[in-house]
Amino acid sequence: MKVTAQWIAEQCGVSRGTVDRVVNGRPNVAPEVRERVQKMIHEYGYKTPSQRQAARVGQGAYRIGVILPSWDAFFIRRMREGIRVAVHNRGLNDVNVLVEELKNRSHRSYFEAIERLEGRGIDGLIVTAPDTLAMSEEIDRLVTAGIQVVTCDSDVRQSRRLYHIGQDMVKSGRVAAGLLAPYISGAEVLVVTGNREFTAHGLRVRGFLDRIYEIFGGDVNAHVIESVERYELTYDGVLQNLRKNPRLRGIYMANESVRGCMDALERAKPARRIHVVCHDVTPHARQYLEDGRLDFIIDQDFSAQTTRAIEMLAHTLRTGEPPRQQMEYIHTSIITRELL
Repeated sequence: MKVTAQWIAEQCGVSRGTVDRVVNGRPNVAPEVRERVQKMIHEYGYKTPSQRQAARVGQGAYRIGVILPSWDAFFIRRMREGIRVAVHNRGLNDVNVLVEELKNRSHRSYFEAIERLEGRGIDGLIVTAPDTLAMSEEIDRLVTAGIQVVTCDSDVRQSRRLYHIGQDMVKSGRVAAGLLAPYISGAEVLVVTGNREFTAHGLRVRGFLDRIYEIFGGDVNAHVIESVERYELTYDGVLQNLRKNPRLRGIYMANESVRGCMDALERAKPARRIHVVCHDVTPHARQYLEDGRLDFIIDQDFSAQTTRAIEMLAHTLRTGEPPRQQMEYIHTSIITRELL
């Protein structure tokens, strides 16, 4: 049986936060509770992640947990490819990568995956997560317990995470606005975002709208809908806007549900061409670009992001030195039909 902080908490009838306070010698724990928890820790030989890490310095492997979000299989394959590159091609022989793949996007799913990884003795965690207070508090708890956290693709900005690697989302939104601008002057544009709890989605929209208004002022009306990355919500939202907005000339797909957008365009059959910009060269997006239904794709390298996140976390675990910068942006590419 693997003894975890959660298991100790359950046996003692206290919260996991109370166990954290006891093992880290912090106040605000009743003396009788502290004694009960300490007895259980001593009896079962529980060690905190930082204690396990100290015991392994110079003599064993570091364990890095990676939580793969509940995304399209294309993105998960790219992230797994990044893990393979880090482990096999970058000389990280002293690093074991432990992977948890989420089945849904709930906070509970994240926290249960984190608990499982803690039970496996991780020293560090890489996660793509929503930027919420609950997630920030969970990351802070991990850092207090000695587990360094790196965010990948979407940041949790108010947390004590060690480092963030991802696309410059504001810039990518601004790029999308510049690409659509020649087609939408004096007309309307639709922005379809995913889940704004994820920093990446909100920042893309902000960059797009800021740039559109810089270019046109009030000469373009931009409407934003949220699809939570779901095909049916994207399809219904785009179809509704196409039917009620004859002045609609452009669509910015700031999320991954590009298939829902294209199926809605096929169903609506608008009298004039609707120009579309999306993100990421997924198999569907690639085909739409080849067919001339998409105008541009703004791409990022998910594999390289994951590799870089593991490298940076491994360096800190080995040396105790934090990264020189707390945030790093991956290269952004603009893909046209001719570049495929």
